[in-house]
Amino acid sequence: MTMKKYLFAGLTAALLLPAHAAVPLPVVVAESEAFEIVGRLDENSLVLHVDRAPTNAPVLGATLSVETGGKEIAAPFQAASGDYRIEDVAWLQPLRATGEHGLSFTLMVGDEADLLAGDLIVEGEVHADTEAGWTLSPLLGGALLAGLGLAGAFWGWRRQQSRRGGAA
Repeated sequence: MTMKKYLFAGLTAALLLPAHAAVPLPVVVAESEAFEIVGRLDENSLVLHVDRAPTNAPVLGATLSVETGGKEIAAPFQAASGDYRIEDVAWLQPLRATGEHGLSFTLMVGDEADLLAGDLIVEGEVHADTEAGWTLSPLLGGALLAGLGLAGAFWGWRRQQSRRGGAA
């Protein structure tokens, strides 16, 4: 591999590699014979989707409450998105810690009622202020670019010197 390819590979890697690895969103799955609940803990809330187990038809407008650590909270239905959402920061805070968190769900659909349980698995701490994606400090990027430019100039100068020395 020539020096130009090394320089290009180094610059490309520096610009494209993430500054921090993305942590997968924590997921909980709870199932019974009649219902299924799938939830994701994102930066701002616990979003829950409820459906009927045999048909996978969404359950809309039900009453859902969630309990963990002895604290129970209602998960109101969001008609616009068709899901149930908990946005209470204090209630969600313990769920953001790494590990498995047992959740109990009480679901009431018309005259039907069901109790479901599932574990929310958090592989890395979830912070409300965490930005996902690729980042590179402008200062670090500029320093890296300048360093690669100097290395390329030095390599070119050495190559030119060796040609002059070999021709003499």
